[in-house]
Amino acid sequence: MNDKIKTLLFTIVVTAVFTFLVSGINAALKERIQLNRTVARQKVILSLFGLMSADKALAESDVPALFAGETELVKFAGKADFECYRRKNATDELFVFAFSGQGFWDNIIGFLAVDAEKMQIKGIEFTSHGETPGLGGRISEPEFKARFKDKPFAETRQDGLRLKVVAEGAASRSDEIDGITGATGTSSSIEKIVNAALAKFITQKQGGISN
Repeated sequence: MNDKIKTLLFTIVVTAVFTFLVSGINAALKERIQLNRTVARQKVILSLFGLMSADKALAESDVPALFAGETELVKFAGKADFECYRRKNATDELFVFAFSGQGFWDNIIGFLAVDAEKMQIKGIEFTSHGETPGLGGRISEPEFKARFKDKPFAETRQDGLRLKVVAEGAASRSDEIDGITGATGTSSSIEKIVNAALAKFITQKQGGISN
C-alpha cells in the first residue's frame, strides 16, 4: 500500500471519527439546548407580566414551574398560530404575545405586553435580532424599550398607523415614539413590525377567545 492510499485512508478514518463524535455531542446536547431556549422565552414572558425582575431572583430550574403555574396560552377563535399568553385566573386584560418581522439586516423577534382594556402597550422585549451594534442594535437597550411604555394604540392615525416612530427627540404626540439616530432602517422596521403585531392582536381579540 503506497503512501497516498495510506494518507487517504487515514483522512477518511479521522473524518469519520470526528463526525461521529460531533454528532453524538449534538444529540446529547440537543435536549438541553432546546430547554435553555424554552426557559429563555419563558423568562421574557414572565418579566413582561411583572413576575420576574432583578428584584425577584429565580433559579433557572424554577422558571418552567412558575411559567406553568402563572400563565396560560390564549386560544383565539380566529387563528390558532397566534402565540399569546395571559395570567391564569386574571381579572385584568393584560396580554403578552409574540411578534416577528424583517429588520434592516435580519428578522426581529420578540414579545409585546398590552393592556387590552386601556389599549396601551405595557412593555416590549426583543429576543432575537441582527441589527448593527451601537446603532440599530440599541433596540435591546432598556432606554429604547421604555419608550413604548403606556403608549396608546386604540386609534388609527391619518397615515394608517397606530404608533409612529419618528426621529429621535422629535416625538411630540402620545402616539409617537422616538426612533434611533443613525438607524433609520431599523426604526422604520420596528414601526412596521409593532403596528402589524398590534393589528393582528386586535383582530384576534375581536374574534373572541375560545374556551
